[in-house]
Amino acid sequence: MRRITSPDSAQVLVFFALVLPLILLPAAAYAIDAAASVSAYARLEEVTVRSAEEAAQQVDALRLRSGGGIGLDIAAAVARVHDVMRSALPAARVISVAVSGVTVTVRAEQAVTLPLQLIGRPEVTLHAMAAARLAVGYESPSSLLPLPTSTF
Repeated sequence: MRRITSPDSAQVLVFFALVLPLILLPAAAYAIDAAASVSAYARLEEVTVRSAEEAAQQVDALRLRSGGGIGLDIAAAVARVHDVMRSALPAARVISVAVSGVTVTVRAEQAVTLPLQLIGRPEVTLHAMAAARLAVGYESPSSLLPLPTSTF
C-alpha cells in the first residue's frame, strides 16, 4: 500500500477553518437581526391596525342625533390613535392621522436597534400604515332567513 500525499493537501483544511466562519457568522448574524426586525414590524403593524380600528369607532354623536348622518368625531379619533399607540407600543411614533368621511388612515414608525449589529446600520426605522372604515350596521334582521331554534 502506497500513500499519496502532497504538501498542498493540508491547505484545504486550513482554508475551510479560516474562511467558513467568515461566511457563516455574518449569515447567522443577519438571520438573527432579520428575525428581530420582522418581529418588531409585525408588532408595529398590529398596533397600527388596532389604533385605526378603534379610531374608526369614534362616532360623532351630536351629528348623528341632529340627523346629519353618521360621521366620525375627528378630535376623538385622533386622540384614540395616540392613546392606543402610547399604551400598546410606547417606542412607536404616530406620523399622521387622516380622517376622510368615515375612513381613518394611520401612519406610524418605530426605530429598532438590532441585537447583533454586525452588518449594516445598528438601527433601522420601520414604517406601518393602516386604514379602517366605519361600517353602518343593519336596521333589522332579514325576514328571509329563519331564526335558529336550537344552538346545537
